[in-house]
Amino acid sequence: MIFTKKELFSHIVCIGLSVLLVYLLGYPQRFDRILLTYFSLIFLARFTFFRFLLGLLFVIAALYFPIGFYYGSPNVAVVSAVAETDIDEIQEFCSQLPLYFYFIPLLLVISFILFFKKFQFPKIGNYYVIAIALLICIYRPVKGVIKYQPTTLTRITTTVLDNFKYPFFEFCLDLYSSVKIYLTEKQEQLKQLQQTNTIPIVSVNPQHKTYVVIIGESVRKDYMSAYGFKYSNTPFTDNNASLIWDGLIAPASNTQSSIPHLISQSSYLDNREVNAQLNNNIIAIANDAGFETYWLSNQGKLGRMEITVPRITAYSKNIFYTKKGEYNGKSSHGKYDTLLLPELDSLLTQQHDKPKLIVMHLIGSHPHFCKRLQFDVQFDLNNKNVSCYVSSIKETDDLIKSTVEILKKHNEDYSLVYFADHGLSHTEQYQDLRHNWEYQNSFQVPLIFFDSDKTNQVKINKQISGYQFVYLLSHWMGIQLNVQHDYMQYDLTDIPEQKNIQIKDWKNKLYPFNNLKKDPNPF
Repeated sequence: MIFTKKELFSHIVCIGLSVLLVYLLGYPQRFDRILLTYFSLIFLARFTFFRFLLGLLFVIAALYFPIGFYYGSPNVAVVSAVAETDIDEIQEFCSQLPLYFYFIPLLLVISFILFFKKFQFPKIGNYYVIAIALLICIYRPVKGVIKYQPTTLTRITTTVLDNFKYPFFEFCLDLYSSVKIYLTEKQEQLKQLQQTNTIPIVSVNPQHKTYVVIIGESVRKDYMSAYGFKYSNTPFTDNNASLIWDGLIAPASNTQSSIPHLISQSSYLDNREVNAQLNNNIIAIANDAGFETYWLSNQGKLGRMEITVPRITAYSKNIFYTKKGEYNGKSSHGKYDTLLLPELDSLLTQQHDKPKLIVMHLIGSHPHFCKRLQFDVQFDLNNKNVSCYVSSIKETDDLIKSTVEILKKHNEDYSLVYFADHGLSHTEQYQDLRHNWEYQNSFQVPLIFFDSDKTNQVKINKQISGYQFVYLLSHWMGIQLNVQHDYMQYDLTDIPEQKNIQIKDWKNKLYPFNNLKKDPNPF
């Protein structure tokens, strides 16, 4: 088969378009994805209907590009973020994008419209080429069926669909399956929340009168001086923590997936899936154990559509939100984590015979970092975004210091723990940090304790999982649960290191932590 120069050029253009499409939709470049897209262009695009359809799909890919660039192909994290946000959050997400992210999709949309209107696609009538195309289409699905040997029609269909790597088809299937998983999980959560704690409590013997849990946001431990970062952005923690634990692996790389597993029991369906048993959360357990419970949040609660964490918050006997109707919109402007401190001060003036559990949920270092800062940027790393990120961690350290000072002011016998829901990974050639499940650093978070009876600081370097972390928190509070787990069987400093830790990816599947890529801190 001999091509003219014009025909050869048109084939090269189609291959280039195929590579571009895979990139725009957030999929890894693979030979079969590119080739299947290429074949669809050279076989179908010369027909008016398919030319219009393919052009429309390319336009959709161009519009999806900003999401695909940062968060990959459609997944549960993307769907939940879109479903559980408001117009102000969308505006904030858009404000974080570099300027060229507005021009590139617009330029691509215009280019695709003109291209599919004017370009003369090559015509193929060679039956050998058609046969090769068909063989490539069915090769992976047939291989998958042979390898996994599904025994039912449903499993055969699922295997075929999972192995058919045609980007347009994958995009629609991933979007559909992600929405289905999200809705199913949300419905299951709503059912769970009609229940109370079902974990039997064996005994209650708190060693302190007040327990404080501070949940940080988007903090990877290697950006804290407490974990060796060269800029002193956690001076209070460095000198006053009773225990600095190096090794906590967060369950997931985004808030709505991670926190439910950190503070609720995790229920494993098999070695690939795990769900959070929301009714068995630390608040519900503390209530059953006779604690007075408080939840102070600077993350807010959506009005029309509750998100997962506020569903858990609802178990608390006393709830305070700095933002009454939205998570991060216009009403959040100027509302910093320090607004939780007067409420903490006020509740500690109340006299209770019961022990107290106080949870403080921070906005912390959530992107966009510079908007999180209450005060001026305190560090100069020759990079605005990273400088703000490091400074936001310093402000969290200052907040922990103020929290401890308030506890001391009220002569509280306390124990305080600080941990973050997840970390972040670098993007834009280390110019920014974003959510990304593919790197270990997105899961390596701080775990730090402060105690009123502190003597010497202890440092522990053991890798432990954020799954079933609710058992560790319960044991720390002196609540003995009827479960068999290292977190319940051992004192805090004696917990053995855990092997083969898994995390949840953006398809809601378990994935080995050790198989993730590394994203070292260049600063």
